Amino acid sequence: MIESMDFSVAIPTFNREKDLKELLDSILIQNHLPKELIILDDGDLSSNLLDSYREKCRQKSISLRYYNKREANKPRGLAVSRNLALELAETEIVFMLDDDIVLFDNFFSSTIREWENNKDDESLIAIGGVIANERQKGLLETFFNRIFLLTGDAPWDVNSLGFQVWSNDITKPTKGFYLNGGLASYRVPQAKKLGFSALSEGRTALEDVDFFFRAKQNGMYTIITPSARAIHTHSQGSREAAFITGIKESFNRRIIFFRNGKPKLRDWLCFYWANIGWILRQLLVCHFSKGAGMIIGLFKRTSNESKKRRAS
Repeated sequence: MIESMDFSVAIPTFNREKDLKELLDSILIQNHLPKELIILDDGDLSSNLLDSYREKCRQKSISLRYYNKREANKPRGLAVSRNLALELAETEIVFMLDDDIVLFDNFFSSTIREWENNKDDESLIAIGGVIANERQKGLLETFFNRIFLLTGDAPWDVNSLGFQVWSNDITKPTKGFYLNGGLASYRVPQAKKLGFSALSEGRTALEDVDFFFRAKQNGMYTIITPSARAIHTHSQGSREAAFITGIKESFNRRIIFFRNGKPKLRDWLCFYWANIGWILRQLLVCHFSKGAGMIIGLFKRTSNESKKRRAS
């Protein structure tokens, strides 16, 4: 049970100082402020930036904690940073924000209000907001998704094939099984039990899909509240090449799907059919490099598959 509405904010970051400043500024003007702010750095932020924001946080009675993962000899990557945030947070609710997010007014207060309304439901693992500048889905895309099995049981979901489903058309707080992981607040004890998985080497893709896929399997759910809004600037700083991202995305999705148990032949056929649709969407919007990477990643062997092949 949540005894107080104190909360922490954790920000994993890597070589995006300008973007980070914009996020921090949007945090400090909120009407409901965090107890602590934790920056988890895969790079090396300047001392000038840190000193400046320590003072700004001090003036608002916020504790700013800086964790340099390189100095602590921790592996790089988002999953590692999020697990560290769960260990370091001193409150029961922690927001985890991508470093290229800019919050709208009342973001924290809108989210905390939902935690207060559901404070005794320990099956609720996370509450998140919506990206205001994300495109809306049209009727043609909705039909396309149905054809390729890219739909779910809820407006926000991870379906049995391991594909994320989302909709920004909601007008009130909505129960789901998925949300924007970089714009979310988590109940720390439950999230620590699940943990975030680093699915492949280095910086990986689909950590959020994997996390909420396992949460759903464990009987937990999320709430998405449309009054908690933000802009995602999609910074290109420190971003991996689209081709590499595509490889990791398809490769990791196979791992997530396989965690559903022991899929039968029909399940695998449905999985590959859904992947055809997912890749086709990339090609239709001219994301050819990422689409090519996704094709390669879809057939890249996992370590277990390679061992089985050598044994045979």
